[in-house]
Amino acid sequence: MFGYYTGMTAKQWLQLEGPLYLFVFLWMVVNIMLFFINFDKYKQDKFIFIRHMVHDGLSIARGAALVLNFNCGLILLPVCRNFVNFMRGQFEGKRSIRRLFDKNILFHKWCAYVICFATALHIGAHIFNAHNLTRPTSTYGGTENLTALQVVFATVPGLTGVGITLSLVLMVATATQQIRRSYYELFWYTHHLFVVFYVCLCFHGYSGFVERQTNFDQVPVREGFDQTSGGQCVDRDVSADCATWAELVAQGLWNSTRTCLGTTNIMNVDEPDAFCCPCEGVPNVIETEFGAPTSWHWVIGPLSLYILERFYRFFRSQTRKLHILKVIKHKDSTPVMEIRMKRIPTKSGQYVFLHCPKVSRFEWHALTLTSCPQLDYISLHIRLVGDWTTALADACGFYDESPKKASELPLVAVDGPFGTASEDVYHFPGAVFVGAGIGVTPFASLLQEFYFRKSRPEDYPHFKTKKLYFYWICPGFDAWGWFATLLMDMEEKMEELGASEFFRVRVFMTRGWSSEDAAKIILHENEEGDSIIRDAESGRALKQKMNFGRPQWDKEFGVIADEFKGENVGVFFCGPKVLSQQLHATCNKMTVNCADEGTRFFYNKENF
Repeated sequence: MFGYYTGMTAKQWLQLEGPLYLFVFLWMVVNIMLFFINFDKYKQDKFIFIRHMVHDGLSIARGAALVLNFNCGLILLPVCRNFVNFMRGQFEGKRSIRRLFDKNILFHKWCAYVICFATALHIGAHIFNAHNLTRPTSTYGGTENLTALQVVFATVPGLTGVGITLSLVLMVATATQQIRRSYYELFWYTHHLFVVFYVCLCFHGYSGFVERQTNFDQVPVREGFDQTSGGQCVDRDVSADCATWAELVAQGLWNSTRTCLGTTNIMNVDEPDAFCCPCEGVPNVIETEFGAPTSWHWVIGPLSLYILERFYRFFRSQTRKLHILKVIKHKDSTPVMEIRMKRIPTKSGQYVFLHCPKVSRFEWHALTLTSCPQLDYISLHIRLVGDWTTALADACGFYDESPKKASELPLVAVDGPFGTASEDVYHFPGAVFVGAGIGVTPFASLLQEFYFRKSRPEDYPHFKTKKLYFYWICPGFDAWGWFATLLMDMEEKMEELGASEFFRVRVFMTRGWSSEDAAKIILHENEEGDSIIRDAESGRALKQKMNFGRPQWDKEFGVIADEFKGENVGVFFCGPKVLSQQLHATCNKMTVNCADEGTRFFYNKENF
């Protein structure tokens, strides 16, 4: 839990995991403090009228509301992509801080979880409050002559609350990993219900609902009565003509029915003696007012930043329209289309958001760059598995027998590029890439850049990486495709440079064997290289031996630790969550086991 491994010292934990969880701890402390600050605020005597009927329901609802407001502002910041990218760039060389910005989507999700919890608490408290405020004995001005259902569906707070809740439920329900992968358009469109969410949030308290006393300094209404005296006035440093309670009774300002004369106190409630009378010599009418909306105070800043972000994206989409220069078909089990466009400033490992107006007027899709900055174009490899990707492929003539001319290809808009954790790989003496299935795509541009850096070392004086390990976890024989061709190219190019020891490939096939596959494995077991992984077009084979089953990470990382004693090793992963957890734990375990040598493993996961 929390990236901890048995035997890890506090110093080691702080170096590897501390900054992230320190930030999370401070964020949670602020949430708890805000809840109890507002909880205590609504325990004050100026809210005695409404609290007398709803008890702690008011304080709980308002405490949860403040937590909601705080996180509804925060949740927008991680999705301001250009803002996050700018802030990340301000901490060049400070990896511990940059790693925090790499967790922006994770923090966005955490804020959503807190919003859901606070919403449930807020709704639960208000159900209790609505029941008490609409009882026949209640004379509370905000709900007089209303039923509980009318409070929910016939008042501004009620209707906006319903709008907030419904939009939140739809956004959260369609944001699961399964929905995003299989029905991305559904996720994308329902997530734009945030417009409804924030409009309702800003107007949620518009009509006022919580009544408070405004002249408490003149008419100090207090709880603390008893059934014999009927109440009590509190000591105040006011004028000398402020009468004592006994004098009020003697002067007839308190009648036999225990009703305060000339005041607006609530009558005929469960405890008619709940409020004491005003002192003599000051105005004896209790003045109250209903609260004004405050949620907009919390969200106006982040919301304005997000609106500026969207305007900036729109501006770039109109001014940075690129022609697709070339479309390449790859013979993979799942069709893959490679598109090449005019070069824009990028770094390896980054991703962009792609928009094709011909396919969809509004949709933008995140795609990893598969080209490195040294090439005279940028490229994207797109698996054709969804409605949008197949529509884009159709617009590009992917399914046509004869390719379209460049002039016939659609215009696209690109937002980005945006940085990822893998940008820092060049600062580690030992670099480890682990890609599972289609998770290898983010490493395509990085592998190409490593070749250029090794071939022109004079251009990269700060290049620290001594050796690169690449682990590819394949689910079956049909998972190789275009990336296998890239690996073969890398092997050949590194061999030409005399740097074959720099690049080590480890391919593991985890499942999908058949009897025919087993026969192939036995047939080629003693051959140099492994012809099972071949380029379908050229017939070339990957020289590195195929491995079957799952990697034994302790053994694999143990070999790397022996080679980089006293140095830092950066592990970069893209793939499923279960494998991510295993790698994370193994990295921390190896750091503990190699503490005497000073070797440290830093785990990084691609998030976009």
